[in-house]
Amino acid sequence: MNIEKTEFEIVGIKVDDLKFYFKIVEMDKLKAIVSIDFGDFKIKGFRVNASDYENERGEKLWITPPSYPDGSRRYHPIFYIPNKELWKKVESKLLDEYQKASKEHYEKRFDLNDKEE
Repeated sequence: MNIEKTEFEIVGIKVDDLKFYFKIVEMDKLKAIVSIDFGDFKIKGFRVNASDYENERGEKLWITPPSYPDGSRRYHPIFYIPNKELWKKVESKLLDEYQKASKEHYEKRFDLNDKEE
């Protein structure tokens, strides 16, 4: 059986090794701004956005990588993973971590806890 390594694995990075840092934002569509840390590199500016449509996981969320606007107000990605399968793995891990960070944020914000009185 021939198993190919992903681009990340070739340089010694595994999706499970990625560290995510979230700034939970309480705006209309924007839900969080995310930084991804892998070893000595950090990529800032990923966004978790609310969507009118469900993603493959059935959530109404979508991820956008860091981007910049051109003169005609079109946005172009700064960070891009051409391997769709690898992007789906990173996106899935990011959404898993977002759910944890969001839950923690709102539990603190509204002083929710599991203590029974």
